[in-house]
Amino acid sequence: MNQPTKKKTKKGMIAASLFLTASIALSGCGGNSGANNGNAGNAGNSPEPGKAGTGKPVELVFTFWGSNYEKQAVEKMVDSFNSSHPDIHVTPQHIPGDYETKMNTLMATNELPDVAYLDTPLALKWGKDGKLLNFTPYLDQFPEFNDRLPQSKLYPEPGNFIGTTIAGDNYNLFYNKDLFAEEGVDLPPVTAEDAWTWDEFLKVAMQLTKDKNGKHPDEAGFDEKNIVQYGVDFPGDFHGWFPYLRSNGTDIASEDGKTYTMNSPEAVEVFQSLQDLIYKYHVAPTPTQKKNLPGISVQLQTKKIAMIHAGAWSLLDLAETKLNFGVGVLPKFKEPKTGFFGAGAVIFKTTKHPEAALEFYKFYNDPSQVNLYADGLWMPIEDKYYTDEEAVESWTNNPAHPPEFKTAALDYMLKYGEPTPNLTLINYLELQSQINPALDQIWTNKKPAKDVLDELKNKVQPLLQGRYSQTQTK
Repeated sequence: MNQPTKKKTKKGMIAASLFLTASIALSGCGGNSGANNGNAGNAGNSPEPGKAGTGKPVELVFTFWGSNYEKQAVEKMVDSFNSSHPDIHVTPQHIPGDYETKMNTLMATNELPDVAYLDTPLALKWGKDGKLLNFTPYLDQFPEFNDRLPQSKLYPEPGNFIGTTIAGDNYNLFYNKDLFAEEGVDLPPVTAEDAWTWDEFLKVAMQLTKDKNGKHPDEAGFDEKNIVQYGVDFPGDFHGWFPYLRSNGTDIASEDGKTYTMNSPEAVEVFQSLQDLIYKYHVAPTPTQKKNLPGISVQLQTKKIAMIHAGAWSLLDLAETKLNFGVGVLPKFKEPKTGFFGAGAVIFKTTKHPEAALEFYKFYNDPSQVNLYADGLWMPIEDKYYTDEEAVESWTNNPAHPPEFKTAALDYMLKYGEPTPNLTLINYLELQSQINPALDQIWTNKKPAKDVLDELKNKVQPLLQGRYSQTQTK
């Protein structure tokens, strides 16, 4: 989540999908104003692709976010779609700023696009409010949507399938293989079954942490104020701690999403263990120290950090370097777990052409059409790209994906990927606004983890409204 801005970066997409913090004007999205259909019963009332007598292609508007590199890749995909579908013409409209604010404005004025990226909590909310197309009546006509990963499917309520995430992403350890060799330390495990225990992970992190005199944290005379190489780093938002909660058998809330559980003994153990990485064992940088660190690829290249807990999208930046990098699975508490993260994409119920929109929807995130998968920014959401050898090779046989990627990332996510809380918990944006500032007290060492998590209960419990009915949870 804290990737630097580069020509090829996911920061634009992640910032938009999680925080959505700038603003931009958008024009030309009003082609569907006043349309009220989009239900299965109305599908076919308007001319659809392939039907005689239209005289011109069906017009669709597609809005999306992302960096300039993502913009170029998406526009190339749209050009390919338009060329191969002469009865449909899609106009792409890029919104690099405050996407959520713009979409709320378009909703208020009934000037919505047909197909759009949409922050997942907002997509689930609007889906539950009946503002988005329900794919369920169209599944016989578009069976491809049945073959998407269960974690990627968005169900705000039973029988209301509003689409999927744009792509999939999970969390791994990324590391400099040469540094491990220099230090004589075994590489991180590449299968979930061999995942380090937390104690094993901590031992390795200490072996890879050095002060200016080459001493390690467990050696006499170690200078904690002059550390030149940290063993590990991790993000402070849910990307950095949610997999460990699930690994230790707990979560933000109970299974039904209505009871606060972040102060359970298992949750306290996780957050205290993370706090101890920074302040007890000195194997991870403080938030202040992190501000002066470069991006993940430079951190690993310059050996400022040995291992980094980050999202799979980091491969995009890493592939741009000559770094001999590797991918490993996360350490575990009780059982191996990673997170499944993805921002959403939807079709608005106001579209005049639901079938044409669905035809485009099934095309836009096809790895054979979009190079963002092979380049390392995204992971697919279709089953075959995880299970069919030829399909797997089609997007992973390249420098952005090291040899161990299949077991360390693909198999790992398929078997152990837990949907992140923004995909499961109702009202997550409001929950996050309380959780993140409170956790900052842990990351800055102002209070022990238990005190912070106990105090957080009074703020989070009133906001808990349950989980979305059919979001996949394990």
